[in-house]
Amino acid sequence: MAQLDTSKYNVKNNSNYSFAAFPDAKIYPDENEDGKWTQHLLFGDYISIVDLEIVNSHVKVKSRNKLGWIHINDLQKERVLEVNFVDIGQGDGCHLITPNDEHYLIDAGKGDNMYRYLYWRFNLDKNTALPFKFKALLSHPDNDHFLGFSQIFEAPAVEFDKIYHSGIVQRPKRTDKGWNTQLGKKEELSDGKDYITTLLFSDNEVKSVLSDDENLSGSGSQYCKTIFKTLNQLQDPEFIGLNSSDGFIVGDGSDTSFSLEVLSPILTNIDGKKALPYFGSQGKTKNGHSVLLKLKYKKLKVLLGGDINEEAGEYINACLGDEASDKLQVDIAKACHHGSHLFNYEFLEHVNALGTVISSGDDENYSHPRPDTLGAIGKTGYSKKPLIFSTELARSNKEFSTATIPELVLKYQTWERAQKDYENLLNNFVDTPENEQAIKALKEDATKKYKEINSYLTRHGMINLRSDGHKMIVAQKLEKDSNHGKYDIYEFEYSDTEKRFVRI
Repeated sequence: MAQLDTSKYNVKNNSNYSFAAFPDAKIYPDENEDGKWTQHLLFGDYISIVDLEIVNSHVKVKSRNKLGWIHINDLQKERVLEVNFVDIGQGDGCHLITPNDEHYLIDAGKGDNMYRYLYWRFNLDKNTALPFKFKALLSHPDNDHFLGFSQIFEAPAVEFDKIYHSGIVQRPKRTDKGWNTQLGKKEELSDGKDYITTLLFSDNEVKSVLSDDENLSGSGSQYCKTIFKTLNQLQDPEFIGLNSSDGFIVGDGSDTSFSLEVLSPILTNIDGKKALPYFGSQGKTKNGHSVLLKLKYKKLKVLLGGDINEEAGEYINACLGDEASDKLQVDIAKACHHGSHLFNYEFLEHVNALGTVISSGDDENYSHPRPDTLGAIGKTGYSKKPLIFSTELARSNKEFSTATIPELVLKYQTWERAQKDYENLLNNFVDTPENEQAIKALKEDATKKYKEINSYLTRHGMINLRSDGHKMIVAQKLEKDSNHGKYDIYEFEYSDTEKRFVRI
């Protein structure tokens, strides 16, 4: 019998694996595609090859916990870029997987949704140590961007080797240190303007602050308390403060590889000091000087940032000058500040994105995204019909908001009962073979129900971006599975004529 060609799969540790081809793929119960598909895969999804033998142009595979058959044309050997804009409610959270299989968490929201996503994605109930280390980027010290890391940093299986940040490490005011704000020292310099001048960029500078207990309690200490938790790992991560002078922290921006370029914060050198302009308040200053990254993979360009506001947009435009459009223009942009009305219009004109992803929550008081922001994003976007994707709108559908809310509540209640039964037996444990078996069964039951909740929460609202650098999809889950699949998929490709990605 014919065997699957080696151009279609990889081999590692005696296991064969492949990835779903563009734009998507389906797994069927048999090699004839009789009956409804059993799993719908997105471009780049990991597929385990169960048997290399080809039967009726299909091979037996397993992916996303489904065993079945897939057409050989729906397989490819190459891994793709994966950017998952996780629905973490109010705030931002993004999981980036590079074509070289490196994992970045860019912000993590305020609650535990990012942790639930990781628990679901990487089976943290079974994996005591993942085979790789994450890199974290905390774009700025706002709790709806960093506080979600708290539970993640405590998870034994999830380790980090690098913690990137903006150089602004929020901590309690300290007169003995000259820190007259929670962002450090604010002082008026020779141009008559206020600046933050005590920025922390080196690993030693950050760890020195964390080693002082006075910075880990009281008002303004939450950021330090959160990142301090990373020091409980087997090996301490390296803290790296970023600014635009760092340029490329990965790659070199060529059309043949993957790269990450730091566009902001932009330091100013004045009076012999490296400083950041103070934008009138602590909130505006730490938001405005968020880390802004430009991701480039071959022809694709993506903008990833924190809470760039009106003042920061104006400042970045002025600093970049004639290079603003060249530096800021991208195909897909993560909207800064959740679709807030606090934006700079000229900044959006330079970004000129074909698609914009807005991360916001519906249990908050900001009414994000704002109508004027949506209008401006559309007006300044590329093409006649630029696209706007929203984690909140993707989640707030009929299926999630009405029909299945009772189902979600029931899942929580059944998990709580199972967890309570397990804890009661554990606290009153008598060592017998019967009790050993009972406690094992109760733990498995509680874990299963917890994973069901996590799967349910993370399937709804997430915006999925996948690209090989020349083709791209952006997908979000449908309200209900249809005959053609369970995702609403938008397809794009790079146009040599327009020198941009266009919708196909």
